[in-house]
Amino acid sequence: MTALRHYLECSFAHHRFLIPNDSDLLVESRENMQIEKKGRAAATRRVQGALWRAYALDGEFKPVLESGWTRAVFLETHDSRPVGLLVDDLNVLPVDTLRIEPFTALGPAPVPGHHLFQAAAMSPRGLTLVLTPSVLALYLRLQEGDYGLGE
Repeated sequence: MTALRHYLECSFAHHRFLIPNDSDLLVESRENMQIEKKGRAAATRRVQGALWRAYALDGEFKPVLESGWTRAVFLETHDSRPVGLLVDDLNVLPVDTLRIEPFTALGPAPVPGHHLFQAAAMSPRGLTLVLTPSVLALYLRLQEGDYGLGE
């Protein structure tokens, strides 16, 4: 196992978050995605016959169909059901430019027993919450289905 060398700095809904950049992530440009018209997924990508769903989130982490996204960050790509987060902007930050500290989220967990954030990063740009990829993937999978958002 190799040591983590980078974090992905993702922005959406006017907020910035970090995602540890490991071998189970895949970044895809908007041009390689299909805009979704049903359900809560805002876009999809077909990979070897499987449909990978990607979700746009608002500032409260609720799914939206329209956003200014430019890329999809697919999580758990080695799983049978990878899932993506649509982001407006994406940067790669070297680990040595950040100070990662444990973070205890307040309030109820959006995924039973798990919070989306378990760490925070200090950098010259300020404090940024670090998303836990496995919990984020589970949260996004829980968004599947059409609940009045799609056509």
